[in-house]
Amino acid sequence: MALFRARKNKPKVLAEADSACPESCPSDPDLLLLRDAAADERIAIAFYLNAARNSCTPRLFLDVAADEMRHFVEIMREISRLDPVQAALLSEAGLDQLVMSRPLFKSKSKAAKEAEANDAQVTLPDRKEMPTVNLLTRALSDELHATNKYQRYMLAAENTEVQILFCNLMNAEKEHIAAFTAALFELTNEPLLPENV
Repeated sequence: MALFRARKNKPKVLAEADSACPESCPSDPDLLLLRDAAADERIAIAFYLNAARNSCTPRLFLDVAADEMRHFVEIMREISRLDPVQAALLSEAGLDQLVMSRPLFKSKSKAAKEAEANDAQVTLPDRKEMPTVNLLTRALSDELHATNKYQRYMLAAENTEVQILFCNLMNAEKEHIAAFTAALFELTNEPLLPENV
C-alpha cells in the first residue's frame, strides 16, 4: 500500500478519468480494505458451513455462518457504493440486493434482532455440494484479492498505457466476482437482508 500512497500525484489515467468518467477506473483506497474483508467473510462462511456439516453442534455453526453472510452483504453493498463498475456487474448477475446504497447500520431493539434472526435461518447445502461451495469460495476470494492487486498496480504505474491495462484487468476481475457470488448464493441459500434495511 505504501507504494501508491507515497506518490504525490495521481496517475495520469486516473486524473483524466476523474474529469471525463470517474466510474471507469474506481480507485478509492477503501475498496482495497473492503475487498479483503469480503474475501475473509467468504472463507469464514465456507468454514462454518463445513463445520456445521461435520460437528455435533450444527446450529451453533449455522448461526455464526448467518452472521458472516450478513457481514458479506454489508461489505458488498459498500463496495458497490464506491465502485460503480462492480455495482453494474452485480446487478447484471441478478444480485441487486448487493448494490443498495443505503447504510445498513441501524439500532434495533432486542426483539427486532431476534425476529430478524428467526426469519433468516441458514440451511445447509447438500453434502455433495460442499466441495463446490469450497471451490467457489476459493475462487471468489482469489478474484477479490486479484482485483485489489490490479488496483494497487494501476495506482503505482507511471505509464498511461500500463495504467489503462491494469484498470481493464481490475474491472474484468469484477465480472468474475459477480459470477462466483451468484453461484455461491444459489448453493448456500443465503438469507439476504431485507431491502428496507
